[in-house]
Amino acid sequence: MIILKKVILLITVVLLLFLFSIFTFSSPSENLSNDKGENNTSTFEDEESTLLGYYFHGYIDMREPFESFDEASTYMYYMNNYLEDYLNQQFVLTEGSHAENEAYIRYFEQLEDPVYPIFFQNKYDLNNGEYVKVTFKGGIMESHPAQIGEVTDVEVVNFTE
Repeated sequence: MIILKKVILLITVVLLLFLFSIFTFSSPSENLSNDKGENNTSTFEDEESTLLGYYFHGYIDMREPFESFDEASTYMYYMNNYLEDYLNQQFVLTEGSHAENEAYIRYFEQLEDPVYPIFFQNKYDLNNGEYVKVTFKGGIMESHPAQIGEVTDVEVVNFTE
């Protein structure tokens, strides 16, 4: 009898929490209207955003430009030669890796800012290692690799000016 009462009490509490959560949290469609009940025609896809970072193999690696020539040279070497391997190794488990492979993995993992490349369609004749400012509409898609919406402008940033 006591067990039955505890089960009924537990079910009642769970049901009340569920009902409370339904009425407390608004649905995404409610957030698209303004105070007058009119639909908001502006969407997230219309907003422009920019990314700054180094371009390599169709990806933008968002980071501040390197101040040291040695840091930049080492970064360029590993990004040019091992970026795609590094991204692919995150999904492939192999037995007994080679010392060379371990070196590039250690390099990428020791960076102060982790490598988080964002893919975009390169229609702008960019070269690996160029520091670029990419303007785009929409957000950054949470996929692997991350992707951005429609690119509206790409500018190569020149540090010698």
